Amino acid sequence: PSTKNDAPAPSPTPLPVAPSSAVEPTFEPVPDVDILTQTVAMSMKCLYGIYGIELWYFNEGSGKLENIALSDDIEGGTVEGLLLKRVTQDADEINRKYWNVDKPQESFKKLTDKSNKGYLAPEPVGPGCGLPGALWSEIGKYATNGLNGIGHSNVSHDVHWREVDELADDPDQPYDDRLQHLAKAGFTRAAGLPFNVKNFRGMVIYFANPHGDPDHLNCHVNKQMIHHSSQMIGAAAAFRPAQEASEAYLQEKSHQTWRRVKIKILTIMRFGGSLRAKKNGGPQASSGDDKKNGKRRSTFAKVHELSVRVRKDFKKTAIQAKDDLETKANRWVSKMHGGNAGIPPSFTWTQTLWSFVGVLVTHTILSRLNSFIMTETADTTKLSLVLAPLGALTTLQYNLTPAPASQPRNAIFAQVMALTVANLVSYIPFSAKNAWFRSALAPAIVIPAMAKLGITHPPAGAASIVFSSMKNQWANMGIFLCGVSITIINAVLINNMSDKRQYPTSWPYLSRAKAKVGICKDE
Repeated sequence: PSTKNDAPAPSPTPLPVAPSSAVEPTFEPVPDVDILTQTVAMSMKCLYGIYGIELWYFNEGSGKLENIALSDDIEGGTVEGLLLKRVTQDADEINRKYWNVDKPQESFKKLTDKSNKGYLAPEPVGPGCGLPGALWSEIGKYATNGLNGIGHSNVSHDVHWREVDELADDPDQPYDDRLQHLAKAGFTRAAGLPFNVKNFRGMVIYFANPHGDPDHLNCHVNKQMIHHSSQMIGAAAAFRPAQEASEAYLQEKSHQTWRRVKIKILTIMRFGGSLRAKKNGGPQASSGDDKKNGKRRSTFAKVHELSVRVRKDFKKTAIQAKDDLETKANRWVSKMHGGNAGIPPSFTWTQTLWSFVGVLVTHTILSRLNSFIMTETADTTKLSLVLAPLGALTTLQYNLTPAPASQPRNAIFAQVMALTVANLVSYIPFSAKNAWFRSALAPAIVIPAMAKLGITHPPAGAASIVFSSMKNQWANMGIFLCGVSITIINAVLINNMSDKRQYPTSWPYLSRAKAKVGICKDE
């Protein structure tokens, strides 16, 4: 360590935050700043086409991803969430031409401005939920071997960018308010780069400028720098807790006089900024409404004027209607050609193995149970466990684990409603020739009803078709619901063994019950 003088140490210089224009600030490493802040500064200076970054680490205890602050704040705290190199082109005041109805600047402020009432802090998320969870569930396929991968020629330095607006619009992705605003604010391209330093695991999320030059963004040098910077930032994040503990130990062992001086210096550094007076001001109150001109016309006069206008402009109205019809027809045809959505990424071999184990165990139990029921009731009621819709349910649970349609709430309520409707439809007295209509009527009732109630569950639509034409419907309904319960229990046990999965994403009614119990105890 360098020789310490009696003069106070200089205050750490904070990193620049979001500028008000598209001009990129200079990221220079500064002395007396912790290793993570300095590593981020060096990395951001050398990266091309990057809006900003976020740092997340995987908490082994809670099984969730938690955000790590990346730089010092102006007032002595830390900046959580996004660390920006520049404002997104969509939300920049200079580039109003990119603005749409959603006003991306409002979403940008919710993500970056802590003083905003609607500020969206980066909350801990489970695997598959929100942008961090979605990227965390996918990056296993592209992960390098931590710091051991740097410098080896056989390690791929490819960066797999994901379209954030596609994730935000994906119906199989759990709704996340922060993900929606990231897409609206112009952070429409992101990549998650993993790191693993002595079991300190996590990822760095890079947000790229979609309006920049893709050749420069995806050139070998820039991609290599992105990979190396993610490993160095992860290493710095893992090093910081040990560094803080060591500094605390040395501080405790230092001379008492120097300790008192240092505490005073840190107190001035930490809390001096908060004593500055804040300027008060606000937009001036808008002027009063303009006075209405003229007298109010009678209803009869308005109707008469409208009829005269329609007669005079009939030809123009007809042409406008024709143009609208042609526009809708062209839009209808263009939709048939498909959009620009990319192909979803495939599973890693590890995640494929988890799906194999989960489906094999679940259907082994269900098939054995079905065989037992059929054997025991062969001479009497001839009951059975309908397996086809359960195959669709396990597909959702192990391949689209975080999807809303896969959750236990949707599975239970949708299946109960579907089976009840199907059984009631079976009592409608159709003739033998028209009995086939039951298989059309039951799903026609069930599927829109699920959408209306917010419990969409594809296997329930299949179950309504099967049960609408079966015998012993009510007995088979109870057996089938037992099968649904077995699949849910197995999915909860097996999916949560993987660090890249969480099932279910929530127990909404259980959480509400706990909240009510807590309120009652407080009262």
